Amino acid sequence: MEQLVSTQYGPVRGVEADGVFQFHGIPYAAPPVGERRFRMPVPPQPCTQARDAVDRAPIPPQGPSDLDKPMGPVAQAQSEDCLTLAVSTPSLTERLPVAVWLHGGANCYNGGDLPWYDGGALARAAHVVVVNLDYRLGPLGFLHAPGLNQANLSIEDGMCALRWVRDNIAAFGGDPEWVTLFGQSAGGNAIAHILARPDSEGLFGQIVLQSASLGRGNHTLADANEVGRAVLKQLGADPDHLEGLAGRVAAFPAEEILAAADRVPEELRRRHKGMIFKPVMDAWHTPEQTAAAAAGEAIRRGIRVMTGFVRDEMDAFIPRRNGVQDPAVLAEQENRYEKPGRAFARAAAEGGCTVYKYRFDWSAPDSIYGACHCLELPFLFGNLDAWDAPMLQGAGREEMERLTATLQRLWGAFFRWEDLPEEEWPRYTATAPQVKHFDNRENPVCPEDVEP
Repeated sequence: MEQLVSTQYGPVRGVEADGVFQFHGIPYAAPPVGERRFRMPVPPQPCTQARDAVDRAPIPPQGPSDLDKPMGPVAQAQSEDCLTLAVSTPSLTERLPVAVWLHGGANCYNGGDLPWYDGGALARAAHVVVVNLDYRLGPLGFLHAPGLNQANLSIEDGMCALRWVRDNIAAFGGDPEWVTLFGQSAGGNAIAHILARPDSEGLFGQIVLQSASLGRGNHTLADANEVGRAVLKQLGADPDHLEGLAGRVAAFPAEEILAAADRVPEELRRRHKGMIFKPVMDAWHTPEQTAAAAAGEAIRRGIRVMTGFVRDEMDAFIPRRNGVQDPAVLAEQENRYEKPGRAFARAAAEGGCTVYKYRFDWSAPDSIYGACHCLELPFLFGNLDAWDAPMLQGAGREEMERLTATLQRLWGAFFRWEDLPEEEWPRYTATAPQVKHFDNRENPVCPEDVEP
C-alpha cells in the first residue's frame, strides 16, 4: 500500500508492508555533482511534486573491498548523486524513538540502504523509527588539497543528514528529541568524530559504537593534504596550479578519481596503515586524543553509550591458520579496536555516563572467519535472507533467529532509552567494568579482563 508523507522539501511516496512504512532514496542534500563536487553539502531544492521513495537509491561510487570475502560482495547501483536516506517506521502517527544507522567500510566502501541493512525488521521488532544514511566515501568524501577542499565532507554529509532528521522525522512518526546514532567500524568512528564536535549538540542523545576502529585515529591536515596531492598527481591534475583546480577536477569521471586513489604510492599507504582517507582534526588526531575528545563531549552532554566489539575482529581480514592467529595480528586488533575502545568506555563511565559494553563471541560452525568484524550485523538488522556470507557458513536457521531475537530485543530497549535489565546486562562502571558476551547460549556477563 502506498503512503504519502510531507517533508520540508516536498512530499515523498513510500509503501507499507508487514506493518512497516518504508521510504527509500529521500534526498537530504543537493546532489554533490558537477560544480558541487568537493563542496559542503547544502539542503535539497524543495519540490511540490511527490517523489517516489519506493526503490533503493544508488550507493556512493566505490571499488571492491577486502570484506567482500567474509561478507559477500556489495551489489547495488552506484552514483555520485548519493546524499540520500531511507526511513523505516512502524507508525506515522506516534512519537517514536529514532535510530540512525551509519555504515562502515573503511571510509571507502559499502552503503547505508543496502538490503543487508534494511531497517524494516529492526523497526518492527524494536518499535522505533530506523533511518539509514548514505554519504560520500573515499576520495569524493575525504580528499583534502589546497584550492580544492579543506572540509571533512563525508562527516559534513552526516551532519546535514542529522539536521534533516531533526527537522523532518516527526512526519514519519519519529521524535527528534529521542535520537540514537548507531554505527559500525568506520561508521562508529564517524559517530565518535561527530560527538566530539560541539555543534552536534541537540542532534542525538545516545550512541552505539560497534567495532569502532578508533585506533586508526584521524589525519592531521598536513597528512591529508599530502594524500590529496598524491591523488591529484595520479589523476593528472597539477596540485600546484591552484587557479581553477576545483573546476578541472570536476571534469574527471568519478571512476577516474577512484582509480587515481588506488595508484597512490605504496609508501604513503604503509605510513597510514592502508587508511589513506580519514577525517581530519589537528586538535585530536591520535587514537588517545580522539577517544578522550569523544568521551569529554559525552560526559558534558550526558550521552548514553553502548559500545563493544566482536571477539575476532581481525579474522575478517586475515583468517587464522590451523585455528591459530598470528600474534602480530592480535596486537593490531588490540591497538586498532580494543585499547582505544576501553579508554573511551572507561572515561565516559568515570564521567558519569550510562555505559553498556559487549563482546560478540558467536561464530558459524563452518566459517574460517570466526567471530569476525561485521558478524553481528545480520542479526542486529534481522535480514538473514539478504546475507549469502561465508562468515555465516554452516549456521542453522533456528540458531540464527534466536540470536537475532536477542540482539534486537536488547538494542531495541536501548534505542527506546530503557535501562537494560540489571541481571541480564549490568552497566559498565569505573569500579565494576562488566561486559556482556553474546555466545547464543548462556550470553554471560564477565568482568572486562576475564574471559567467559
